[in-house]
Formats: sequence, structure tokens, C-alpha cells
Amino acid sequence: MSSGIPLHHLMVSQAVLTVPGMSPKLSSIDDVAGSQWSLVTRRQLRDAGFSTARIATLLKARTLRPVRPEVYALVGSVRGWHQETLAAVLSAGDGAVASHASAARLWDWVHRPEDAVDVLFLGEFSSRKRGLHRTTILPEEDTAFRSGIPCTSFERTLCDCTTLLSPFQLGRVLDAGLRRGDASLVRLRRCAARLDSGPSRRLGVIKELLSQRDQAFDPGGSASELYVLQVIRDAGLPEPVQQHRVRVDGRTYVLDFAWPDHRVFAEYNGLAFHSGASSVAYDNQRQTALVGQQWKPLVFDETTSDRQIVRDVSNALSTAPSDGAVGGAIRP
Repeated sequence: MSSGIPLHHLMVSQAVLTVPGMSPKLSSIDDVAGSQWSLVTRRQLRDAGFSTARIATLLKARTLRPVRPEVYALVGSVRGWHQETLAAVLSAGDGAVASHASAARLWDWVHRPEDAVDVLFLGEFSSRKRGLHRTTILPEEDTAFRSGIPCTSFERTLCDCTTLLSPFQLGRVLDAGLRRGDASLVRLRRCAARLDSGPSRRLGVIKELLSQRDQAFDPGGSASELYVLQVIRDAGLPEPVQQHRVRVDGRTYVLDFAWPDHRVFAEYNGLAFHSGASSVAYDNQRQTALVGQQWKPLVFDETTSDRQIVRDVSNALSTAPSDGAVGGAIRP
């Protein structure tokens, strides 16, 4: 709004006029709703002094809109995925957190399961409601806050998504998390040790990822990727942007090396990580999407000589247009 006044403040002010006599109580929940994506629970309303009859009045006056059982949104607030996710968490009760696909989205993973609203809660019995997941193990170290929403930690989310993503995708997610400082190999090892494998979790995948990454592991790229970068530098070629993020058709791709102004990108494909069916399919899908946006791909592996790297990069940069356009690129 041009007034610069937060939307939820305006809605509370309008509610004061709509429901006479509730001004002090409505003001008391203003800060609560403002920090919860314009949401408030029935318990919070009762704690603020609203009786059952008063809550019914607010609903009838359309000051509040039911979102989930026992959870309401201020009418006129912006609806969206964050509000929907937090409403599900609040409705699930104390200690519940966003998990699985929801947590992956909150952590901004480079690969994500299909979007869904998933909530994890402590309990002895499983829920049959879609998106509700029960656990008997949820220590504080396995939880975090992202965008004001309680969720599973990066490491716990990785363990919980082992049946939703391929090992290759999980490895890319882990490496990206390590680069950003969101993930820790030590925390991942502790998290995996606490949990059990089962129909919805394959911890053998996590153990394999950990076995491939010791404490000296460089998440900025494997030793081979760093070697390719050094070859490019030694040849006096323009230095690329590392781990460049590009969004195409609603999906985010992270490129090993990119020259955005030329729409040229280079990938180092280690044979050990790019030989499986899932990784090959993903690589093909990504390359097709980027080529469709006029990006020119260069692919190197263990068999690529230094001379070929220099020749391919030089030719690509000399023949590609340089107009400064970075279609689809995600700026930091």
C-alpha cells in the first residue's frame, strides 16, 4: 500500500470499527498475527481474553477467516504458500514443524520433492491426514526456523527426503547446503545416527553421501572442478561465476561455472556421480531447459584435456553474443 502501513495493522484497525468494544483485545493480538504471516490460533485468542462468543463474532464480521482447524487468518491478508504452511504447523499443535517437501522449499534446495504441505509432529500414533508425519524422535538439533516458520533442520530434512529424491539429487542438495553454510557433515552424521531406516527413509543413502565427503571435502566443487577453474585462469580467459543460479520454468538450476553475459555455462561431470539413470535424466532435462533459454553448454569430465578445456571455453565465449542479458538468472 502507498501509505506504507503494514496490511495487518490496517485490518486490525478496520476490525476495531467493525466490532465495537474489542479495540484493546484486537490490539493485543496485532503483534502476534504480524509475526505469524497474519495468522492467529484459537488458543492465542483465548489467551488474549476473547471468549468463544467473541471469536464467533469476529468470524461472523469477517474479521477472521478460518484456514485450518483452530487457526485463523486476518481477512484481507495476502494468501500464499508461507501462510498455508504455517497454518498447517500451528494446527498440528505444540512442537510441530514443517518437514519433507515444505522444509526443502523453506531451505531453498536446488532439487526439491514435488511441492506439498508437510508437517512433522511428535506422537505415538500415525496420522492418516495427508501431509502429516509422525515421529518419536525430534530433538531441538533437528529443528530450525526459516522465514518465521518452524521446520526440520537441513540435515533432518535431507534424511527424511531420501525416498523422495535420487542419491545424485541429494548429493547436490548437500553440497549446496555446505557451500552456503546451511549444512554440516558433523550434524548430518549425528542426525542419521539418531534415526532408523524404514519405508519412508533410506539412511543407507545418507551413509554413502557421508562416505564420499570427509572433513577435507570442498563443497565449492570437487578437486576436479577446482582444477578446471585453474586451467581457465592460467589460460588468461575470463573468469566464470561459480555456482551460478538460474531459474527456468519454475525450477532453479545451479551451474558449476557460468559466463552469464554470454549465456555460456560449463559443467564438470565426474563419472562416479553422473553415470546413474536418475543423474543422466536430470542432466539431460537441465541442459534441455537451459538451451531452450539460449544458454550454450560445455561439458567436461576426466577424459577432457587441458587444451580442450581452453579451446572449448575460448570458442564459446568468442562466438556467443555479449549483451549483458541474464535471462532467468537469480541475482544474489
